[in-house]
Amino acid sequence: MFSWLEDEMARINTNKFHLVDGPLSAEQRELIQNSELHVPPAYKQFVIRFGNAKLYRQGSVYLVQVFAVPSEAQSDDGEALWHFGRTDLALAYFKESLLVPGRESPVFEWRHGQGLQQAASGFEEWLKSKCKASRKLFTKKRWQQIENGPLPFTDQEKSIVEARSKFRWRMAGIAVNGDIQFEVHNGSDMVLPFLSIGVRGKNGKVNGGVWLPVSSVMPGQTCIIEKDCYKDLIPPTEVDVFDKPDPDPEDRDRYWEFKAII
Repeated sequence: MFSWLEDEMARINTNKFHLVDGPLSAEQRELIQNSELHVPPAYKQFVIRFGNAKLYRQGSVYLVQVFAVPSEAQSDDGEALWHFGRTDLALAYFKESLLVPGRESPVFEWRHGQGLQQAASGFEEWLKSKCKASRKLFTKKRWQQIENGPLPFTDQEKSIVEARSKFRWRMAGIAVNGDIQFEVHNGSDMVLPFLSIGVRGKNGKVNGGVWLPVSSVMPGQTCIIEKDCYKDLIPPTEVDVFDKPDPDPEDRDRYWEFKAII
């Protein structure tokens, strides 16, 4: 079971394309096996083998996700559900009323505007269909690039990574128009076009990033930069901003620091 996914993962040399926690430790495995929640055997075996799984990275999104610990939820009609995963377009659930010890259970998906509908007769069928659909979104050329892995950083790209690590910033206030004000210090010896930072809503509804235009911040200078941080989706007072980790070669398209050379 799931050897098809393990074989695919073994062929891929793009490290973040598939991210999994597992296999679980012996202690974690025992907790799963002895859980009083009667989740379907296929889902339980997947969690033991992979833990939390984020599969098929496309830009900043993973097209298929499976959670090692399902969370309680309710349908619009008040029916008890267990939220165990998602795709880029839908949330995936088991219905509590259909969970029977040792037996598989149908998978239901909730989509905006469509409500809750059965998507598969069991977990493995659901996972295979979603993975197959995700693979179709990549061209043959792009899939080959994913299997081969990204090209190493050039010397110029390495200097950009080093330079961005020497920038310092903090949230300084909120502008009249609702943009966030950032105090940015350039501690490097380079001028970068942008500085990528993370942005999320304190309510958890938004999780993304923005790119501060820092081309005017010369080496050794400190400037105030104003930037729209999803103000149409969340109030500025509910914004949480954070440092993004240093990029790896496969992250070139997600860090605007490289825009000048891509």
